[in-house]
Amino acid sequence: MSPPRGAGAGQGRGTEPPVPAFRRSFLPTRPGIQLPPRRDPPRSRGQSGWLLPPALDPPARSAFPAEPAARMHKRMGEAVARVARKVNDTVENKTDSLDLASCKLMTFPVGIYKAMRSVTEGIQRISLANNELKSITSRFITTFSQLRELNLAGNSLHRLPEEMGSLLHLRSIDLSRNRFRRFPEPLASAPALETIDLEQNQIAEVPTDKLASMASLRSLNLRANPVSPEVRLLVRPLVPFDLLLSPEEPIPRA
Repeated sequence: MSPPRGAGAGQGRGTEPPVPAFRRSFLPTRPGIQLPPRRDPPRSRGQSGWLLPPALDPPARSAFPAEPAARMHKRMGEAVARVARKVNDTVENKTDSLDLASCKLMTFPVGIYKAMRSVTEGIQRISLANNELKSITSRFITTFSQLRELNLAGNSLHRLPEEMGSLLHLRSIDLSRNRFRRFPEPLASAPALETIDLEQNQIAEVPTDKLASMASLRSLNLRANPVSPEVRLLVRPLVPFDLLLSPEEPIPRA
């Protein structure tokens, strides 16, 4: 049996083929208006070689925020749990050190001051290395006033609080791999400081007069810094400590 007359597309006024469901919302409201031709969005070839619509093709990865966000929250939760566990261990065991290295800290958590208020005077060593700290507050310095060793390597610090001089027992500080452009002068007021590590910063100048006045200083590491020629002319009689520079730029001898 032959199909009814007009059943073919565009032939006469026979029965029109059914409109797909996903296009029914585009039907015109007035008779006589024809549907515009369907234009699919351009497709591009992704890294895998498959043709992908723009929303799926890199670098449009924001189309799927759920999975990265979930991973980020998971990592944050793990970091918070790690900090809490380490703080609790220090408080319960009454140890003299606090190790919060590699905990993804952007600031020193204020809650730690309250959690450790009973043991702060016994803390002599703190490591905050390999975090994302941009500053150290005065409260941190005055709270842990009995510090002897402070490790702040691998952060984004560019200055230190003036209260560094209140750390009367501080002997060693590691500030390597930070963003200091100048020698942090508050260190000159720390009376017992023996070792300063400023390797891999951006320091070009140092206050030689203040360095010479630091009676306890034994070693200053300025390797991998763009130190000025004046610093390189320092000789041991002027600065009675080991001045460490990059091997390719040795210190002139007197």
